[in-house]
Amino acid sequence: MVQVANTVSQSIKKTMSKPCPLLGVAIYLDCLDCETKECRKMVNSKKYKKVVIGIDQSYNNTGISIAADGKLKKVKSLRLDKYETNSDRRRALAETLGGLLSSVAQKAEKLVCIIERIRLTSQGFLNIDYIKSIGALNSVIVDKCREYGVEVYSVDTRCWKAQVIGTSKGMPNHYGVPEEKWPTIKWLINQGWEDSILIPVEGRKSKGTFFRKGKKYMYNNDAADSAGIAMFGFKGDQGKLQLER
Repeated sequence: MVQVANTVSQSIKKTMSKPCPLLGVAIYLDCLDCETKECRKMVNSKKYKKVVIGIDQSYNNTGISIAADGKLKKVKSLRLDKYETNSDRRRALAETLGGLLSSVAQKAEKLVCIIERIRLTSQGFLNIDYIKSIGALNSVIVDKCREYGVEVYSVDTRCWKAQVIGTSKGMPNHYGVPEEKWPTIKWLINQGWEDSILIPVEGRKSKGTFFRKGKKYMYNNDAADSAGIAMFGFKGDQGKLQLER
């Protein structure tokens, strides 16, 4: 009878088992019954407990930054204005994001993505074209993250600026940076990330540029904003995040 009972029990477990979330192979109903314990080994080998990818989405230049366990690790942007169509830009963003997710997912116990929430009105006007275009860009981000089991949240611009930077109000400056962008730029410079957002400028472009040691530069506002958005995952009120589906 004991042997029959064991056989039935094993049969039930086998038919009701599900794919392991990490290994993709069949496991028992109770992960504790797994003899290899590979899941536990993999979790314990993760370098970071929590990693946040912050994205300041734009068809011209999309900022993408990474923060891990409360510290910035990478501040960059993806130039998209070199592509002819918005379709090409979305495809380029999807490919870049896919490569990033594949790399970072191996290092984090928990990985989330935070994007800037769509502004429904700008200067009192409802910009339908803007809403539609950014909505399409957001869909690419959500769909690509979903392929890797990563949830995407959005945060209001004024919210992350107030809670991470300390203010959502603009400030005058001598660098040609739009006033509403300068507090974030200054915040990032003070943390030692100026080299990541300093762009050499060639040609006659003058708007938003400044000179240093005889060379012309400008600051990468989009990359800076994405850094602030990424840090909201650690410094901000998580109740202000909205899950994007």
